[in-house]
Amino acid sequence: MKRKITIASLFSLLSLAACHDDENFENKVYLDCDIRNEVRVAVDEHVEEMDFSFKVCVARPVSENLKVNFAVAPEMLATYKVAFNDEDAILLPEGHYELSQLEAEIRQGRVESGDIIVPFKNLGEGQGLDYTKKYVLPVNIETDGVEMLSRARTIYLVVMKASLVNVTADIYANRAWPVWDNFTEVQDMEHFTMEALINPRAFTNESSINTIMGIEDDFLIRVGDAGLATNQIQIAFACKDADNKTYRNSLTDPTMQLKTDNWYHIALTFDGGEDKTDGADIKFYINGKLKIEGKSTAVDGDGNVMAKNKVNFMVEHSEEDNNKPRCFWIGYSYNNDRSFNGFISEVRMWKKVLTEEEINAPAHFYKLYPDEETGNFPEELVAYWKFDNGKGKIVKDYSIYGNDLTGNQNFIWYPVNLPIE
Repeated sequence: MKRKITIASLFSLLSLAACHDDENFENKVYLDCDIRNEVRVAVDEHVEEMDFSFKVCVARPVSENLKVNFAVAPEMLATYKVAFNDEDAILLPEGHYELSQLEAEIRQGRVESGDIIVPFKNLGEGQGLDYTKKYVLPVNIETDGVEMLSRARTIYLVVMKASLVNVTADIYANRAWPVWDNFTEVQDMEHFTMEALINPRAFTNESSINTIMGIEDDFLIRVGDAGLATNQIQIAFACKDADNKTYRNSLTDPTMQLKTDNWYHIALTFDGGEDKTDGADIKFYINGKLKIEGKSTAVDGDGNVMAKNKVNFMVEHSEEDNNKPRCFWIGYSYNNDRSFNGFISEVRMWKKVLTEEEINAPAHFYKLYPDEETGNFPEELVAYWKFDNGKGKIVKDYSIYGNDLTGNQNFIWYPVNLPIE
């Protein structure tokens, strides 16, 4: 199955530098991408074509149309090897890119070009590339009329084999939510699984809580709480009586403590239903190992045991003000002081209970694969937020339902190489 993927640079450091660079006394041309940009090919997904996109920018609007020209610069490979301490890099052979028709223009009165697309092709296995090596395509950029920043005259596009996870989002002081107000697949869920890859940076919130995902005062995965170690995961849930009064309970264990600067795959399964009068069966796994199992029950004011056999994630999204009901968030609950301080990736929700064998399947922590014939994921996967966009504040939902997440602001994106070899 032939696949094509479009990527863009993870960072825009040069655009920031142009505003403060000591060369910036006059109008200068710069790029919205890095000097070195990785084109990571998902060989395991049979990717054969990829596009790298960027823009050419100026600090101030140009007085007339500004043409930009591009040319492959093989002679710059030696410079790349020294600058990036990569003596084993080799030049990307012809036949794997198309640059002959590449040109751009910044129109009069504007400060940036349209998207400039560098197409890569014949990237699949057996098409002449050895992915034990890194291939470099140096590209020189020239303009007529406005000088370029010296550091931006050559960019290096590095073609290499992708990891299972290549980019992640810093979610601290941010939050993300889906708008699934009428998405009945997540309404009154009796059987479900929640998963994520997380890497905590710190556990220093004043509230002692770092929220991973869920609904406050209903069903929530978080780290820390009053009376707990600040690095200990807790599953917090609540039951309501006939008068809508809330009774809370939680499941946790000291073996669910996390270390900073470590990647963890977490998975929670909920197996409920109306026939379970003693509450749903909850299991929680860290890196595929079962850490705790228990029941979703709470005790009311009269000592009666109340069972929680389903969770309604289909709550209308809001800021939860003016007594509006609590809704589903990632990286947030109750207030900003409970933001998750760290990185997040591979967030998934299933309308089924995954078995321990399924959770520990090869590569499952880091990546799911669609059906090779249809290109789709199974209908039981109701949300799949990979957090792999690399820019912006929208997080694509790869499931068949397409309920993208929206961040409060642009996420800070970081390249990663997971699993760590």
